[in-house]
Amino acid sequence: MARNKVKLAYITGDSKRRITFRKRKNGIMKKINEISTLCGVEACAIISEQNNPRVEVWPSDSGVRSVISRFRSLPGYEQCKKMVDQEVFLKQSIGKVYEQLKKQREETRKMEMTNIIDHYIQTIEFNGNSMSKSDLNDFSSFIDENLKEVNLKMKEMTIKDQKEVGNGVGL
Repeated sequence: MARNKVKLAYITGDSKRRITFRKRKNGIMKKINEISTLCGVEACAIISEQNNPRVEVWPSDSGVRSVISRFRSLPGYEQCKKMVDQEVFLKQSIGKVYEQLKKQREETRKMEMTNIIDHYIQTIEFNGNSMSKSDLNDFSSFIDENLKEVNLKMKEMTIKDQKEVGNGVGL
């Protein structure tokens, strides 16, 4: 059974927030243990609660110190290779969203062109006067792309038919 997507927002209820924190903390600890065991990597976790002065560590104080000292012994480039701060993370996220938006706009534009062609096929009416020069250029490119696809498929079908005739199979 699939879980519902959790809305990521600050939990205002104190008791619910504490319960959620405890459950999530236990889940993170379990995942770190699993990844460490299954993949054979060194991992550690340091979790500090807001109202609790005691810091919780996994697997142990010495294990955390070992992982941190190994990390700090790496050259600066290796330490920072995959690190991102809030600004870089947001820029990357925004870039991904812009790419999705660009793809969606292209799909929408293709659908608009397809609808114009469908309308023309059904009604034999084309109102090019209401389209801008840019729209007409896009429309022309779209038609050219579709014609290339049709010609390619026709060539493939012709080659396939010739092979079948050559093998003695009737058309």
